[in-house]
Amino acid sequence: MAGESDHQASTSEAARRTKGGKRGKATQRVQIDEEVTDDNEAEEESDSGDDDDRYDYRTLAKILETVPKLTSRNYYSWCTLIKANLRVVPYATRHLEGKYDRSHPKWNRTFDNALVGVLHSTLDTEGEHNILHLLLDISKNHLTFHQAWKKIERSLTSEAARTSRRIALLAQLNEAKMFYADAHKLIQEIRAMQTETSLLGAPFSDDALYAALQRCTIRHPIYKETVATVHQVSFDALATALTTRQSAMESVPGQKVDPRQASTRTAGTNEEQAYDAESDTGSAKTATKPKRIRCWVCKHHGHSARQCDASVTIPENSPLAKTN
Repeated sequence: MAGESDHQASTSEAARRTKGGKRGKATQRVQIDEEVTDDNEAEEESDSGDDDDRYDYRTLAKILETVPKLTSRNYYSWCTLIKANLRVVPYATRHLEGKYDRSHPKWNRTFDNALVGVLHSTLDTEGEHNILHLLLDISKNHLTFHQAWKKIERSLTSEAARTSRRIALLAQLNEAKMFYADAHKLIQEIRAMQTETSLLGAPFSDDALYAALQRCTIRHPIYKETVATVHQVSFDALATALTTRQSAMESVPGQKVDPRQASTRTAGTNEEQAYDAESDTGSAKTATKPKRIRCWVCKHHGHSARQCDASVTIPENSPLAKTN
């Protein structure tokens, strides 16, 4: 009995030691994990500060230099390009969305001011459709990047602004023209208008796009046959046919000149050549034409005064009547 009691006591003591060891290891692991987490957070904050310092105004301006100036007519395309370019800048999107505001521990005033400054540089203040009034309003109130972004969004995406912009795009589509036989560029411009109307929520119909493209090319010497042979009434089908025709034309040397200009120059050259030929013919006729002799006494052609047989009456008071 005594042996069994000693064995049970030793077993209980070993179990307590094992549990105590496990608890100690678990506590040690928790402490290590907390230390690693703190180190990672500190490192992340350090990286964030380094990123903010590295992306100053000049660097941000270089990143956004390809973004076109914002006017009262191109907000949606401008907005898309701004967001796409700022994705490469760490934490810029969080500043834009307002996740990092002045009360956030990771807020960086210098970085946010740089974002606001480069945003100002993308606003058009001189063109026909400038938004100088909006820039002055933003600058006067000293807004953060998120506040300035929302101010622009509210000003240019109201229902009245959307309707006005769609009307302007419709007028622009109806007035579209093709220059220098460049159908490809015309197609790009029409598609850009369609993209913007889609962002407005009221895209143009395919018939409207087809009609605009057909109107600009149906009378052109190069494209009129192509337009006539496209039986499918579709903008994409007509655009593909015109692009193929232009590529075929440009593959031939000397065919990149606008046919209308070439026709004008050819017509002018032909007229000059005809005028020169006519002048040469007239000069030759004048040169080969014999001179006709005219008598000053009888006023007839074919003989001189010495050969004239006409009788002439000399007046008495004439100097010719006086004789020595």
